[in-house]
Amino acid sequence: MHKSTRFWTLLKLVTAAGLLSAGAQAAADTGNAGIRYEAAIGIHSLDGITELRPVGQGEFDELGFNLGGAVHWPYRRDDNHDLRFGFDFGFFASGSNISFITDDLITRGGYLVPSLKWKPGAGNRFSLDAGLGFYLVDIAELAGDYPWTVETEVWEESAIGGCIGGTWDFVSAGSAKNRGLMLSFKVHFFDLGTVRDEDPALPVTLGTDAGSLSDGMYQLQLGYRWE
Repeated sequence: MHKSTRFWTLLKLVTAAGLLSAGAQAAADTGNAGIRYEAAIGIHSLDGITELRPVGQGEFDELGFNLGGAVHWPYRRDDNHDLRFGFDFGFFASGSNISFITDDLITRGGYLVPSLKWKPGAGNRFSLDAGLGFYLVDIAELAGDYPWTVETEVWEESAIGGCIGGTWDFVSAGSAKNRGLMLSFKVHFFDLGTVRDEDPALPVTLGTDAGSLSDGMYQLQLGYRWE
């Protein structure tokens, strides 16, 4: 199995396992442990993706979808602060109308980011989020129907990056004050360098320099949180 295929399989399993385990924890009695869980879906934009200029006709989509989750443990909680540490993880993808061998190319990405979440003031529904972690993005063709999909990777790059943003917790009704909907916006910073064809045995598609993805990603998510 190609190393990229192994990575994406592992990433999907980790994301699915994280969301499922968080869901199972939500159904259980946490005993006021204070651990915060998040599961979310949203849209994103890779900055500069529409400026890439492949050799062939077509362009990459500006927006795509993403799935993500987070787990944060309490570090300091009092009347003036609610500081937590943990990690964010997720998977994102967007399409294109750039034809390859039998299908159009897609852009995929994933991240695992140790992070901090800080709410200033007791009862504050807004938190500031920041982290530093690992990002990976590739461009590939997925031909066929799941689960008999054939993957052909054109380009792949990874980088250490960071994120900063904020999360707004909607007020919960009834007695469930520590769970409910949330809305978050984050800016991810990473430099993936030059996008180009990496396998000379494959049809020329991106060329030797289609541009660069060096400015990161904007992400908007709607999700559910509980603790």
